[in-house]
Amino acid sequence: MGSVAAFAALTLICYILIVLHVPFLIIPISLIAAFFAFKPIVKTIKLTKIKLNFQTIIILIVFTLGITGQMAVISPSGVFKNGDLLFWSSHGHDATWHIALMEEIKRGWPFQNPIFSGEKLTNYHFFSDILPAMVSKYLPISNLNLYFRIFPFFYSLFLGASAYFLTKKLTKSFSASIWATIFTYFAGSFGYVIGKGESVFWATQPQSASGNPPQIISDFLVLTIIYFVILLGEQRNKSKSRIIFAICTIFVGTLVSFKVYAAVVVFGGLAVAGIWQLIKERKLQLLILTLVSGILALVLYLPNTSNSASFLIFQPWWYIRTMIVEPSRLNLLDWELRRQTYIYEHNWKRVIWLEGMGFLIFFFGNLGVRFIGLWDFLKSHIIFKAIIVLSFILPLLFLQKGVASNTSQFLQYFVLLFGILAGITTAKIVAKLKFLIPIIIVLMIPTQIGLLREFYSRPAFAKITSSELLALEFIKDNTSPDTVIVTPPYNQYLNLGGITPNIWDWFDTSYLSAFSARRTYFDDYEQADIMNYNWRLREEVKKIIFENVDQEKVKTALLQTSSNILYFPKVLRPKVDPESIGLTLFFENEETEVWKAN
Repeated sequence: MGSVAAFAALTLICYILIVLHVPFLIIPISLIAAFFAFKPIVKTIKLTKIKLNFQTIIILIVFTLGITGQMAVISPSGVFKNGDLLFWSSHGHDATWHIALMEEIKRGWPFQNPIFSGEKLTNYHFFSDILPAMVSKYLPISNLNLYFRIFPFFYSLFLGASAYFLTKKLTKSFSASIWATIFTYFAGSFGYVIGKGESVFWATQPQSASGNPPQIISDFLVLTIIYFVILLGEQRNKSKSRIIFAICTIFVGTLVSFKVYAAVVVFGGLAVAGIWQLIKERKLQLLILTLVSGILALVLYLPNTSNSASFLIFQPWWYIRTMIVEPSRLNLLDWELRRQTYIYEHNWKRVIWLEGMGFLIFFFGNLGVRFIGLWDFLKSHIIFKAIIVLSFILPLLFLQKGVASNTSQFLQYFVLLFGILAGITTAKIVAKLKFLIPIIIVLMIPTQIGLLREFYSRPAFAKITSSELLALEFIKDNTSPDTVIVTPPYNQYLNLGGITPNIWDWFDTSYLSAFSARRTYFDDYEQADIMNYNWRLREEVKKIIFENVDQEKVKTALLQTSSNILYFPKVLRPKVDPESIGLTLFFENEETEVWKAN
């Protein structure tokens, strides 16, 4: 848990140093911290006699399998085959965005949006990309290895460790702790049990969180925050209490910059726990913690946000309704037609029955076998209950503008914490009924098996060809860091086919910014939409540049972008010859052309 605390603290220190324009100081700070940490670590190792007893073997097996399972659905992406760079699942989109952010962070403060040039980076939790960016900046390790292999290993380790030690703190039981870790690594929804995917009931599961750095980081931070909040309440030594209070402040205060959704439920849970502590113990400790960490959160959040209040839309029951009728989910259109008929007939008993059944399917479907944690829900710590309730209720009431389903990310803390409760309950059950162990495991693992099958049963989703990688490397090596690139508008109807399509034919992504280390005028409309940028005007400008036949209009539009480079795969060549509007050929190979403004 100390390592997780160090992770959060080091990220905050890096951010402060970047803002102060002295990021290089992270090197001596890290060396000094390592020096002071080295002696007690060595002393601890010398004094600790690790015995390969039954408990140690079980811990090693669970963590090895758990980490391997999570790594298996991210590490194959970002590898080369015949010179082409391959991506599975959504990594071609999500990973390229995060790598583009890493390159932007390496440039220094203030951060611009790497795929929306000239605009400040706002409305995004970029703290998850700070440490990888700093490691990439000062050590000879590639972004691909950092994003797809090195950091996911530590994230997965921290997730399992936070689940294990939190449960150990709650129960003092090895059995409960190891079962909670098993549930955290392996338990999923009932989606694959009914022949659908992991998120058919809307909540994505921890097994796939490794592909979403802000999500998996917020998962282990939430568990660690609960651990230290409980530890703070137990502490009677004033000096130690102040240290733990400071650690909690860093954790809770920085959480908003790792994942806003996590911060919302944690601050809500902390406030509820603080009010409960005030009523029950006449103490203000947790309320003061909420206030102090809230100030830190605002200091970090407000300078990097704009119009965030307009992000949420009040839309009760939307997730349950779409879960029932969507063809890609349960596809029970007849259910919805009956509901509407009963409403028309004022048959409210039937309406309530259908709505109640929908609610239960949503609740138990998302939880999967973790529903057995209900046995210990009421017995859990007040902050536990508050976070679970908030993370379940909020998505039932609100959607997010841009990508409406983004508020489903609240549900991930609901299933995460229920995994801890399920582990505690399971330990009690199997202590008396050991024959239930294989049944619980069989019900638990379909999500993990389904994810692996889905990942490895088909070719890579997208690729960047070796020829295009050469073009991007040329831009990176032969242009200034302030260069702005204009790319072709994404055409969803292009569909050139192939076993693994080119990334620009697969989806609109941030790949060009990520691998050229330069900003683009506008790419990745989905990400721009999430962050509330007015991207449609820029999309129209790009269409003029690539689709209009009037040289003057194209030239005017290109000047409007303030760009230095026009980049395109040859099959997406603009209708107007770039030379005729004053551009000079900068690079060309069999697939790609790069033109430079004079």
